[in-house]
Amino acid sequence: MEWRVVLKHKNGVDRIEITGIGPDPHCPTNIIKTSRGPIGKKILEEVLNRIYIERDYPSPIIPVFSPDDMYLFFYHLAMIADRNPDWDIEDNLPPLPTEPDVEDNGVHLLI
Repeated sequence: MEWRVVLKHKNGVDRIEITGIGPDPHCPTNIIKTSRGPIGKKILEEVLNRIYIERDYPSPIIPVFSPDDMYLFFYHLAMIADRNPDWDIEDNLPPLPTEPDVEDNGVHLLI
C-alpha cells in the first residue's frame, strides 16, 4: 500500500510529496520524500528538521509511533496549509478514530 501526503502551492510550481510504502501508515517500511520548486525544497528541509532533529511531535491526541509515521508528516504539512491559504494539502491516510473503542472501555490507545 502507498500512503501519500501532498502539499501543493497555488502557483503550480512548489510542491512537497511524502510517500510511505507498507501496510501501516504509522510505520511504513520505506519513505520517499520529494519536493519541487525553491519554496517546496525549503519547506521540506524545515519539516525534516522539525521531525528528525528537533523531534517536534504533536500532542498525544495524534498517535505517532515512529519518526517515519505518515501522520507526523501530515501534521507538519497541514500546519503550513492552515497558516497560509496559498497551500493545499491532500492525503489518502485513513481517518484516526475520534471515539474510544467501546469494547475495551476506552483503555487502549486510539490508532
